[in-house]
Amino acid sequence: MSTPQFLFTRNPGLERSWPFVHEQMVKRLENLGVTLVLNTTSQDPIHQQVDLSEVIGISQWGGRLTDECIDNAPKLKVVGTMTDNTGHGIPYAKCQSRGIPVIESTRAWSQSVAECAFGLALSSLRRTAQWHMKMATGEKLWDWENPIWGPQKLPVAHQYCDDPDFVNGDLGTKQIGVIGLGQIGGKIAKWCSVFGATVMGFDPYVPDELLAEWDVERADMDTLADRADIVFVSVPPTPSARHLLNRERIERLRKGALVVIITRAHAVDMEALRERIVKDELAGAFDVYDREPVPIDDELRNRDNVVHTPHIAGRTEDSNLRVADMIVDDFERVLKGEKPLGALTLEAIKVRTADNPNE
Repeated sequence: MSTPQFLFTRNPGLERSWPFVHEQMVKRLENLGVTLVLNTTSQDPIHQQVDLSEVIGISQWGGRLTDECIDNAPKLKVVGTMTDNTGHGIPYAKCQSRGIPVIESTRAWSQSVAECAFGLALSSLRRTAQWHMKMATGEKLWDWENPIWGPQKLPVAHQYCDDPDFVNGDLGTKQIGVIGLGQIGGKIAKWCSVFGATVMGFDPYVPDELLAEWDVERADMDTLADRADIVFVSVPPTPSARHLLNRERIERLRKGALVVIITRAHAVDMEALRERIVKDELAGAFDVYDREPVPIDDELRNRDNVVHTPHIAGRTEDSNLRVADMIVDDFERVLKGEKPLGALTLEAIKVRTADNPNE
């Protein structure tokens, strides 16, 4: 029996954007068989750059994969990539006609992104970023000249740390609304429930049984806006999701509520949200924005009611290693004749790309 042959296509800048993927991908693939690495910036189809006649699996991170490439790979059994579940750039129909699963690894980010969202919310509730900046700049924070006397008649600092004008304190006492309950939002909802919070979720694609298992109440967008102390926006940038949190719903948010935006800002009317944040009516915690990079003069910058990260939630070492592992784990399953766990589906493509996925 011949040794399986795999092709890993990559662009020369892969390590800058995706550190750890190359080493992990090659190490894992070499445990399965002979591994070819194509380092390319060419727009020529991959089959014009390398012989695909013996290739069983392709992990595509560079180069152009076309219908002709699939035709020139008679032994091909599996393709792995990351397209944010859109199928963009992949000859999906041709692969489907050949029974070749396309392993989509976007889900590898979900843990890291969800944890970042959770951290942003906790930071906003307890103002840890603001207190850090005060300490880092040398501001005097302990007032021993005017002490509060403790129970042992010893002076203590003024230790109340929260801003009463905004939602604060324990996450577990809050009403949480999660918009989008996929790989990322589902984790956020479950964790909030474990913390003791009351959790509502909006997602027409998640079944009632799963929400019951997570202890999450299904809510429409208006109800969520009316009741939530904290709103997590974890919706991918699909056509049907645009401005789910629109101006009217932003106006309905209770004064002092916190809006946490992760994945993309596509689902939020950011102009309306800016207006209420600048008026000190809402707090914000953001990893993503409507304008990136965020302009220096953006009104969201340098505000006491906003905490930021610069779109870095997903690219951790752990998530990048998972990207490679999820692809190669499914390659192994396919070689064993087993069903892959992360195969891209027409339903997923439709949800991510259609204006109305239900039609």
